[in-house]
Amino acid sequence: MTTDNFTAPRKDRSHKLAPRYVTWSAIAAPVLVLTGWAFIAAVPIALLLWGTWTDKRVRALRWWSGLTALLYAIPLVQYLLRTDPEASMSSMLHPAIGIAIALSAVVVVLKIFKNHRD
Repeated sequence: MTTDNFTAPRKDRSHKLAPRYVTWSAIAAPVLVLTGWAFIAAVPIALLLWGTWTDKRVRALRWWSGLTALLYAIPLVQYLLRTDPEASMSSMLHPAIGIAIALSAVVVVLKIFKNHRD
């Protein structure tokens, strides 16, 4: 009698799928930034960053989520250090930075959906 314990490959793909909060955060972040709710986008961007750094299934997205968080942190720090108390973060956000944040988050979304499809 042998003690080999061979297991069949898993039929379900649940071990490859990204967590839903990472997927929805990656979808919500560019929508919030581009529609004028840039300050509230801190929540999905933080969830995206935390999820990619703690979950093994989406560990390959660390660089893209880190880029998204870095691009978001630059105007966030500028907003927090502002002199005008009435200005909103969306009005202070340069359009190029807003588009860069959105594009990096969209890359995360596309990579998640590509991984789900395979």
